Amino acid sequence: MSKSMKKPEVALLIGLFVAIVVGAACYFLLVGPKKGLVDKKQKEVEAEESKIQAEKSTFKSLTDIKNNSAEFEAKVAAMQAKIPEAPELPSLIRNIQAAADPYSGVGLPWLSFTPSDVSAGTGGGFSSYDFSMSVSGFYDQVVDLIYRLERMERAIIVKSVNISPTTSILDYTYSANLGLVQCQISAKTFTLGAPPGAAATPTPAPAPKTTPAE
Repeated sequence: MSKSMKKPEVALLIGLFVAIVVGAACYFLLVGPKKGLVDKKQKEVEAEESKIQAEKSTFKSLTDIKNNSAEFEAKVAAMQAKIPEAPELPSLIRNIQAAADPYSGVGLPWLSFTPSDVSAGTGGGFSSYDFSMSVSGFYDQVVDLIYRLERMERAIIVKSVNISPTTSILDYTYSANLGLVQCQISAKTFTLGAPPGAAATPTPAPAPKTTPAE
């Protein structure tokens, strides 16, 4: 140290050095740890906010499902009515009877109704069965019945229609001038159920385990 430096200046330099050392020590001992705690707490707050936001989204989704549950149930019911899980032949007959009924429908007497066995569909996922029916009446009534069959709640496809003139309905004979006809209808309906006796889809066997050669 230069001899020309006076004692007050030396004392000042020492004081500054001590102040710097004390300040650094205070930072590392007091401020530094506090800053680390603040940063950690900030990350915890951000994580909690993200969790709350995710829970809000989940709650909104559940609320939407609850609010739309009646609509979903109605759609499922409509789909099941269109293609039921079982053949539901009795309900099909009742629906066709209602369509042909003399009081509630087109007013055509049935002459015959013959369903076939359920068979697997070519597209997979559903089965189908054909049915044929014979009715007699006026031409307009027959056309109306076919129209109603194709627009029933139950899915029905009219495959073919054969109409011919007739003068006899059940045990009664009528004049040919009335223009009565007899109609043979061939149609198909569907079900989600598998045909009786259908083999279940086999479950693939697990691959044999191999032991690596040593």
